[in-house]
Formats: sequence, C-alpha cells, structure tokens
Amino acid sequence: ADVLGNVQSRCEAWIIGTVVPHKAGCERVAIKNLMKTLHLSQPVDENAGGGDVSHCQGQTRKMRLGVLISGTGTNLQAIIEHTKDPASLAEIVIVISNKTGVEGLKKSTRAGIPTRVIDHKLFGSRSEFDNTVDQVLQEYSVELICLAGFMRILSGPFVKKWNGKVLNVHPSLLPSFKGVNAHKQVLQAGVQVTGCTVHFVAEEVDAGAIIVQKVVPVKVGDTEETLSERVKEAEHVAYPAAIHLVASGALCLGEDGKIGWKVRKSN
Repeated sequence: ADVLGNVQSRCEAWIIGTVVPHKAGCERVAIKNLMKTLHLSQPVDENAGGGDVSHCQGQTRKMRLGVLISGTGTNLQAIIEHTKDPASLAEIVIVISNKTGVEGLKKSTRAGIPTRVIDHKLFGSRSEFDNTVDQVLQEYSVELICLAGFMRILSGPFVKKWNGKVLNVHPSLLPSFKGVNAHKQVLQAGVQVTGCTVHFVAEEVDAGAIIVQKVVPVKVGDTEETLSERVKEAEHVAYPAAIHLVASGALCLGEDGKIGWKVRKSN
C-alpha cells in the first residue's frame, strides 16, 4: 500500500494483480518500467548509510556506453537488447575489442553499433594500450564503460581516471570466489549456491562496490560447463539491471568507495 501510494503521488497507478512464481507451460508476463517505478516509490532516508550520495544525479537523457570485449559477446548481446527497449536509459555508442574477428564485433555491426579493434599485442606496455582505449572512449564521449568478457586487466591510472564509471560482471557471489576459475572454485568448495555480481571496477581485481547480484543454485552433478551456462543466464539479467540503476541516477559510487543511493523524500 505504501508503494502504491508513493507511485500514485507521481503518476496514475492501479493494482491489477499479484506476482506469483512462473509455472512451466504458462506464458510469462513482461512488466515494463518496473525498476524505474519501484525507484520512484522509494521514500527517502537522509541518514541512510552505504555511501555518499551527494553527487548522485538523476539521468534524463540516455547515458552513453562504451563496451569492451574480447570474444563472443554474450553479455554484450544482453546489453544490446536492453538498450533497444524504449524505456532504456542507456545507448551503446562504441564497442572496443582487443582481438580481431571475434563474434562480439559481428553482433555489434549487425546492431548498427560502431566498433574499434585495439590489439593489445601492438603496444609495448599496458599503459600505452589503456591510453589508446581511453582516447577512443573520449572520442565517442563515453560516460559509462561496461566490461563484457574483456580479458585484460586495466591499469591503475586508467581505473582512477574512470573511477565510478566502469562496470564489470564476475561469475560468483563476491566477495567469495574471486579471480579466475570461479566455477571450479565453487564446485571444489561444495557450496549450494553461487551466482554473479555486477560491480564497479576498482584497482584491486574483483573488489569494487557491488551493484547487483543474482543467485544461482548449484545442482547435484553440475560440471563447470553446466554451472557456467546457468550463471551466464543470470548475468544477462543482472548486467542490464545494473546499467539501468547507474544510468537512472538511482545509485553511484560515493567518494568513500561505497554505493551511494539517491533516495526521495516521502510526502
């Protein structure tokens, strides 16, 4: 009732049903603008912790995304589909790959998105490569960088320059199972749940502030391959959700390195 009242204070809204678990064989119901509406319904808690919100600003135009890839671009495709939604608050303006001929570049071309190949092997140092990437991002006036299967570790100066403007997805529930071979670590540990984490990129690998997490069950008999496929499905939901939160101005990275939520005053 409180949620409905808060939404009705800003626009017309009605209760039309209830949310129930999806049953096999039944048609799914797609709810548009759900996250945006739920954000409108949030009352303000000006004393809420979890990061400095002083410089979190709302977003009224589409945020310009630059996506960095190294391969097939499955998360890239999920982001492309998200930005095609008229309700999306983001648009991909450039896709950069450090490898030529990868499937992610073909997906970008089919979607009409400009691409650029910057082969890291042609540079004498990581900083030289990062500087070139930075120049292209600036050329396209990128506001938010999304790492989508980008198999390069960004240098400290690059991360500092783009602090609070770089997102990555990791195939585990951070801070557990950091680094490579996350699925192997999960299976060896014998845990019953895993998932994915979309986070801001920090200089320390897999240590940035967490934006969105999705839980995935670990099933009996799972292999790294079967577990990876289910986690990827979760990533394809979590990444667009995180982009929407950042692009809408609902959250940002505070000066203290924590998530800052922009909250609204209740009437």
